[in-house]
Amino acid sequence: MSKVIVERPRVGRAAAGLRPGRTRMLVDDDGEPIRAKGAREPQKREQKTKHFNETLNPLKRYLASNVGRPWDKVYSEICEHLKPSSTVQQHVRDHLQDFVAMKTRTKAGVIMATNRWGGERPLADHHCLYYVHPRTKLLRKNEHYQRAGARWRAARTKAAAEIAKRLRVVDEKTQLHLFDGAWWEVKLAKIPLHGTYTDVVHGAQLSTLHGEALYARHGVYARDKRQLSKAEIKKLKLRD
Repeated sequence: MSKVIVERPRVGRAAAGLRPGRTRMLVDDDGEPIRAKGAREPQKREQKTKHFNETLNPLKRYLASNVGRPWDKVYSEICEHLKPSSTVQQHVRDHLQDFVAMKTRTKAGVIMATNRWGGERPLADHHCLYYVHPRTKLLRKNEHYQRAGARWRAARTKAAAEIAKRLRVVDEKTQLHLFDGAWWEVKLAKIPLHGTYTDVVHGAQLSTLHGEALYARHGVYARDKRQLSKAEIKKLKLRD
C-alpha cells in the first residue's frame, strides 16, 4: 500500500526500464541511496530523480475507494503500511488531516469539523474532501467541498452581488449609493497627494465602510452628494 500511496514513477523514460545496478542507484523508503558498509560518503549528494508526490493523488484515490467504510478500519490499514520511521511515509500520514476531517460533532443539527490546527467550523465551510460521520463513524464524502479556484470565484461572485445591492457605477466620477433606505448620487474625486480633503459621505455619517470598500476602488473620496428624487429612482429602476 505504501508504494501505491506514496510513490510515482521516476522522471525520464530511459530510467523506467533499468534494473538496479551500476547505472541505477538503489534507494530506501525515503528515496535515500543505499550504500555498502564502509563506503565513503561523497562530498556532494547525488541528484535524485524520484520526486515525492506532493499532490498526494494516490492517497486521495485510496480514500475515495473506501468511502462508506468504518474510518477506524481505513485508518488502521493506512497506518499499518505507512511507517512512522520513514520521513516520506510519515508525511503522507500527516496529510490525512488535510483530506479527512477526523474530529467531528453535531451541534444544533449541524455537523461541525475541527481542522488540524484546532479551529472548528461547519462542515459546509470546511476545505476537507472527506469527513468521519460523528454518529456512524463511517468515512463520508464532503458534498460541500469546492476546489480553491471554485471557492474564490464563488466568494468573488457573492461579494459582487452584495456590492450591487448598495452601489451602481454611472461613470468614472459618478456612483449611486443606497444609504439607510435612500439612494444618493455621489461625485468622486481623486485623493490629493498633498493637502487635506473632506469625504462628504463620511462627514454625514452615512456609512462606516472605509473608502476602498465603500466605493469599490481605491484612491478616491466623495467630493459631493445629493439624494435622488422618487422620479429619478423610478427612472433608474433602483427599486422594484
